[in-house]
Amino acid sequence: MQKLLNQFVILPIRDQLVSLVIYPDFRYIWLTGIFSFGGMWIFTVTATWMAVEKSGSSTWPGIIAFSSLLPFLIFSALGGFFADRYNRKNIVIITCVGNTILAILIVLGVVMGILDLWHLAVGAFIAGGLRALMEPAIQALIPNQVAEKHMLNAITLNALTHHGSRFFGLLIASPLLASGVAISISGLTIAPGGTETVLILSAIFTALSAISSMFCTTISYGEITSNAETRDVIKEANHSFLDINKKLSDILSGIGYVAGGMLEGFKFIYSHRVISIFIMLVAFHCALVMSFESIMPVFSRDSLGATDGSILGYLVMAFGGGSIVGVLLVAGLTKEKHKGWVLLFAAIGSGISPILMALMQETGLSMLFAGLMGATQASFMAITNVYVLTESPDRLRGRVSSLYVLHAGGIMAFSNLGYGFLADLFNARVIFIITGLIFVIFLMAISTSIPKLRTIYRTGKATV
Repeated sequence: MQKLLNQFVILPIRDQLVSLVIYPDFRYIWLTGIFSFGGMWIFTVTATWMAVEKSGSSTWPGIIAFSSLLPFLIFSALGGFFADRYNRKNIVIITCVGNTILAILIVLGVVMGILDLWHLAVGAFIAGGLRALMEPAIQALIPNQVAEKHMLNAITLNALTHHGSRFFGLLIASPLLASGVAISISGLTIAPGGTETVLILSAIFTALSAISSMFCTTISYGEITSNAETRDVIKEANHSFLDINKKLSDILSGIGYVAGGMLEGFKFIYSHRVISIFIMLVAFHCALVMSFESIMPVFSRDSLGATDGSILGYLVMAFGGGSIVGVLLVAGLTKEKHKGWVLLFAAIGSGISPILMALMQETGLSMLFAGLMGATQASFMAITNVYVLTESPDRLRGRVSSLYVLHAGGIMAFSNLGYGFLADLFNARVIFIITGLIFVIFLMAISTSIPKLRTIYRTGKATV
């Protein structure tokens, strides 16, 4: 029995989680991501449901989702520059601590009864900005923590922190969102339930991410190489305090230094054929099938008859559970050609699964296909991220990662905002179906028109 257990359970699980088992620093950074994004999804689900309850429409959920994702468009490139300029570990710690402080302030505002919907939108924007600065640093840090042979495993396991964290966070939060439901032991109420308790849970998750990040010891820097590097950004204070021209010159020099570094990242991703293909795929994927945060609350209310936030939480939790399965599938890939097939089938499934979920009228069936959405969409994002990072040199990895996030998060911000307004004019179910169909049509068109992409599907190799 023990032999069978080792062969079919223990060893396969160990192979899937090899980077977590072998590398302690990667384990700490992975836990940082799990707790950080877990806290984010708990907050997002709670805030969007509060918005539906207070406003009665999907417009405010769209605004909150837009506010949380817009910073990835605005700050991701800057985050990539920081990740290649400063100690990546320190960036992760600072941003996690900042988000913890913000989460505590939001909880205090709710408890005191002074938090309005626009406060939630501002909080979502600030939290998104801090994560936009954190994410490139984590992405660039990981290749310095694991051996090259475990790179694919580590990068895909990191993708699990983005999507799978929905499962871990909402597993606890969803029951608490149900009206009148509390956590109790032997008749003693531990958590009374409701949005206040769930937001406290979000703050706890965020605080745990900050604590975990402090255990990481990896020292990792990138390298900024551009014409602007020849400028002396940090100058000696050898001129008068009132020398306005000199100070202005210093400021412009610093701005040029940052802009030059970021411009080099843009030039690289758009001149590298393989990376530019994947960036385009990710952009359409995120715009059409991953931007559902603003319409999922209304879908749960109008199509599934939800009277509180628990059904929304269960749908998001099911998505997260499916994401774990999808990411672990990618993490266990050992043959190059299998990567290409996973990419193709994950892309197709990403378009079909939202359609199937939207056609269901029972919560259980909707959760089943929400899980399929999670499995296909998370594995698609994981495998594209693997290709992008492995094709990038280490000195540029922070900026390339940030631009990947910029295209994904920035487009999702505006898509969520638009879908939020459209859901008030049409049915959320219709939006799921139409956007899924458009993505499938786009995938067929791009796959037939770009031979390189078909080669990647067939061989799994992305070498230019």
